[in-house]
Amino acid sequence: MILSKDWTRYAIDVSGHNTSYMLGGFGWVTAADENGSRGIKFYLDDISWNKPRPNDPRLLVSFEPPPGETGVHPVLRNAAFTYDNALALLAFLARGTEDDLHRARLLADALAYTSRHDRYYAQGRLRNAYMGGDLVCPPGWTPNDRLGTARLPGFYDIGQKMWFEDEFQVSTSTGNVAWVMVALLAAQARFDNPAYLEAARGLGEWVETATRASDALGGYTGGYEGWGPSPAKCGYKSTEHNLDLYVAFERLYEATGDQRWRTAALHARRFVEAMWDTEEGKFWTGTDTDGLTINKTVIPLDVQAWAVLAFRTEAGPYAAALDYAQAHHRMDGGAGNDGFDFNTDCDGTWYEGTAQMALAYRALGRHDEANRLTDLVALAQLPSGSIPAASLDGLTTGFDWLYFHQGHVGATAWYLLAACNGNPYWIK
Repeated sequence: MILSKDWTRYAIDVSGHNTSYMLGGFGWVTAADENGSRGIKFYLDDISWNKPRPNDPRLLVSFEPPPGETGVHPVLRNAAFTYDNALALLAFLARGTEDDLHRARLLADALAYTSRHDRYYAQGRLRNAYMGGDLVCPPGWTPNDRLGTARLPGFYDIGQKMWFEDEFQVSTSTGNVAWVMVALLAAQARFDNPAYLEAARGLGEWVETATRASDALGGYTGGYEGWGPSPAKCGYKSTEHNLDLYVAFERLYEATGDQRWRTAALHARRFVEAMWDTEEGKFWTGTDTDGLTINKTVIPLDVQAWAVLAFRTEAGPYAAALDYAQAHHRMDGGAGNDGFDFNTDCDGTWYEGTAQMALAYRALGRHDEANRLTDLVALAQLPSGSIPAASLDGLTTGFDWLYFHQGHVGATAWYLLAACNGNPYWIK
């Protein structure tokens, strides 16, 4: 072929050839007599090898580039958050088509694998995120002399000639572990795969051993933050995490009949109930780092909706939390947008939380409100089909992270769950 001075994309069809063993992604050969013995210089970029592997366990990258842009921040470019993937698995189970169930199995296989193949830790410990795409380190890559470890997300900075990882992504938040437990137990109920139950049990053992609190409020602490192999234990306790654990342990009890998991579920629930503010009818976010002092700086939306979903028929005493959210988290309706914000500053719509509110309303029989919110989220759908995390870039949360107007697996999963009325905590 004749190369030009303009960047051109070429595709080489290798179908029909034996590609079972590849030494490299590209090779090029010429001879002096074919080019007049002239020196040759040409440039290559983004060489990729497309080999369909539809049955390989893998995780979904959590964020997609914003409309009209070519990429996301390097920290997020290949990050597959465990929370997002657990929700995607549950959404696939809720829809339940043949293709959806196939996808759910792949995600369940991947999440079960990650719990057993960490570069530092034994079974029962998950990171907040893994690398999307190929799940397993390739042959020859043996971090800490361990074979087959699950890949962690990161990026190479060519200027500094260094590989970077994100501290939060490689840490372990207890709530993320709980969501994976819920997802694996739902997959176990659907597919009867003992590997899923075993992985969920291992995660439960880690939570019980590493994060159980013995103080007056009960519950479980927030996990571990920092770089391995010895990250720092978090002292705070999260209402959200303990809601997740209440369900995870209840489901583990249902699956095994082991009474200690029921005891663990009630231990988590005791903390959640201690965070109920009877005066205003809302849940506090949790505690400060001492595990006892209530954190009153941020009132998040998610725990108000999640309590209704987690407690199901026992949610009546906490239905007022939705009225609190209506009064303090709902947008003013400008430009037809009256969704809900993450916190009470109402600086934009958090679509993930708006879908959560739709499910909570439906759980209480308030179907008109549920339908309106589900329709509102659907209108935000991007051309790719995904739901963006927020209506604008830089949506504040009151914590140390922001949301952006870019496609998000978590937001899309919550929308799908709202559209098919699938309570993610109790899907079977």
